[in-house]
Amino acid sequence: MAVPIGLTNETALEQCLFCSNLVNSAEHIWSDWILEDLKLVTQIRIKIGKNPPAFTDDPELKVKCVCETCNSQWMSNLETANQPIIHAMINDDPCWLSKKDQTKLTRWAMLKAMVIEAANRERKPFYDDQERQQIKTGSGIPIGTMVWLGRFSTKSYHAGGTDIWRPVDEIPKAIHACVTTVIIGHLVLQILTAHTRQQFATRRENLYCKDGPWKVNLLEIWPLKEPLRWPPALSFAERGTDSIATIINRWKLGENIG
Repeated sequence: MAVPIGLTNETALEQCLFCSNLVNSAEHIWSDWILEDLKLVTQIRIKIGKNPPAFTDDPELKVKCVCETCNSQWMSNLETANQPIIHAMINDDPCWLSKKDQTKLTRWAMLKAMVIEAANRERKPFYDDQERQQIKTGSGIPIGTMVWLGRFSTKSYHAGGTDIWRPVDEIPKAIHACVTTVIIGHLVLQILTAHTRQQFATRRENLYCKDGPWKVNLLEIWPLKEPLRWPPALSFAERGTDSIATIINRWKLGENIG
C-alpha cells in the first residue's frame, strides 16, 4: 500500500538544525536497520507543500538538514536507545512501555517531526532553536506537545505533517500547532506541538479534532502516563470506518506541509 509522505532528498539547509555547524549529513526518515528489518517493498508518494507529487519504490529517503557530528553522536545514540521497543512495535509484537520507554520514544518522535518539517524549504520552520536544543540535550520536551501511538493492521510507510490553527475567545489563530504523523511497519505515531499566545497557554480544550474512537485506537504517551501496553484495543485498517486515513486526517485540514 502506498501512502502519502512529505519528504525530499534533493534539498538542503545551510546550517544544522541542532547546532551551528554547516550541514554535511542527511538524516534517514526510516533508518537503515528499520528498512532491513521490515524488507517492505511499496510505492511511496512524495509531496512537498503545494508541489506536484512524485513517486518512488525506494524507501531510503533522507533529509539533508544536519551535521555529521550530530548525526553520528547524539542522534545515533537516541536511535539505538529506542531500537528494541521500536523493533517490537513495527513487527507487531505486543509490548509494555515503561515511563522511561515513553520518554525516550517521545524524544525520538520529536526528532523525526523536526527532520520531516525541514523537508519543506518553502515553509517557515515551526520548531524554534530552543525546542530543538531540548531534543538534542534531552533536557525536556517542548511545551504544548502531545504524542500518541497506534497500530496499523498492515505494514506500510508514511511521514507527513500539517499546520493547524485554532481561535480562542474570538481571537483567530491564537493557537498554531504542527501535527506530524509517521507510520513504520505496524507502528503509528502522531506528534502534535502547539504554540499558544501566552494568555491562553492553559487552554488545551481548544485543540479539538475530528470525532473518532481515539481513546480506543490510540495510546497517549506524552504528557507522560503510567506504563502502557501496546497495541491499543482497536487498530487502523486500510479502508473502512477505522481506516488509516482517519488518523492522518484526524485534525481539521490546515496548510499541508508535506
